[in-house]
Amino acid sequence: MARVWSFVLVLAVVLAAVGTALTADEVENTYVGDNAKSCKMCHKAQVEAWLEWPMASGWDKLSDEEKVNEDCIFCHVTGYGEPGGFVSEEETPGLVGIQCEACHGPAGLHMKAPITDKEARMATVSPPDEANCLQCHIEEGNPNFKEFVYKDGVAALADHFNEDKDEGEAAESE
Repeated sequence: MARVWSFVLVLAVVLAAVGTALTADEVENTYVGDNAKSCKMCHKAQVEAWLEWPMASGWDKLSDEEKVNEDCIFCHVTGYGEPGGFVSEEETPGLVGIQCEACHGPAGLHMKAPITDKEARMATVSPPDEANCLQCHIEEGNPNFKEFVYKDGVAALADHFNEDKDEGEAAESE
């Protein structure tokens, strides 16, 4: 009789867990921040290439006055104005700078997806497009504006898209 009750208890727990499990679409995607460490676990070559780009040190280029100006902050941090995104250097230090998630979107679901399920992982990131880049690469309000041509920008990121550089999982940003 104890076996039957044990089975019923286990079955009830399993059914409750399955019944309350949320799908990836139902869970809010969150920023993980500190992408130099978190993304580098699987995308070492891409992160190393990113660290060489001016975007990686975008926050450091701002003056103290600019670091409190919302118009400047938006383009020099990750997720500003978004749920779970940058709030301040003190509150969200892991989101300082223009990180992977600034272009590819929050990585919370990506990090939770099974590493062996490339399709599921790919479904959790947004490949950046020209509209994404043009949120910041615009002349209006940018005192240091340099002409931006999307196809030239993508060509400059060739190391980022080089799948042969990483062992294991290939670049997911294509």
